[in-house]
Amino acid sequence: MLPAQPSAGQAFIPTAGDGTVSASFQSIRSSPQLDGTGAKGETGPWDTQALIWHVEYGLTDKIAVHASLPFMLTRYQGVIPHSEYDDGSYHGAFQDFYLGVRYGVVQSPGFALAPFVEVVIPSHRYESISQSSPGRDLRVLLVGTAVGGFLDGILPGLYYQTRISYGFAQDVVDIRPNRTGIDSAIGYFVNPRFGVQFVQTFQYSHNGMWFTFNPEFRADITGGGEVTDDHWINHDRLLRARVLAFGGGMTYALNESVGLFATATTSTWGRSLPRPERAFTVGVNWSFQTGRSSSRANPNVSRPATFQ
Repeated sequence: MLPAQPSAGQAFIPTAGDGTVSASFQSIRSSPQLDGTGAKGETGPWDTQALIWHVEYGLTDKIAVHASLPFMLTRYQGVIPHSEYDDGSYHGAFQDFYLGVRYGVVQSPGFALAPFVEVVIPSHRYESISQSSPGRDLRVLLVGTAVGGFLDGILPGLYYQTRISYGFAQDVVDIRPNRTGIDSAIGYFVNPRFGVQFVQTFQYSHNGMWFTFNPEFRADITGGGEVTDDHWINHDRLLRARVLAFGGGMTYALNESVGLFATATTSTWGRSLPRPERAFTVGVNWSFQTGRSSSRANPNVSRPATFQ
């Protein structure tokens, strides 16, 4: 199972006093388990339903802060349960707090650049040693940058966004399962209200534990050391998961403040994780202004509610 990821780290910063609240529902069906070579195992399937709340606010015209807390419903229906939690029924729990800040180094319609820092903190000590755990129960420091802009010189309404991050994870049995993430989108506004987009997601864990199913089952860890009982107990938290997914989506602005969005993706490559064979996300954005909003004095700085 991939952890739920809030839609944060975009290149455009809301103006001072402006903010966005979004709520989305994400549904992921995963099967089968892939080993460290990409070979398929017989475990699975996994079902994950997530409700993701995300809030962003512009402190200044260049600095924005954001926060999110996903609520997870997870279920494992395979034949290799890891704990009593894997009983074939759904289990619900809040996952991790995502708290971050972005700085708009460049903010122009044609090109925007915004480095960011984000911390991931488990909301509580939830179940993490099971097939149907809501997350990995790991503290992570994410650093990265987002770039994006409109390509009106090529085609009016065409835009792009890319978010690149590196995550420094807490130590688990002397291993830090650090990861790199790259999320991109190329979209086109058919008209001022309606847009379509092609999306890509890539996650790459650098360290951890992985399995090889054939010709015989074996387990390995980063550094080539001995796989201990503690590694086995924590292998769900240590999996060296790697995945590449592609898909498409659409956005629709109901008015200047409210926008709807939806995406569908499927993985095309993966290692050491349950393969996310299909993932659907639907949600709504609400853009708001406070009394200190600078966009009240300059309405030209506003952006479509679907491009937040």
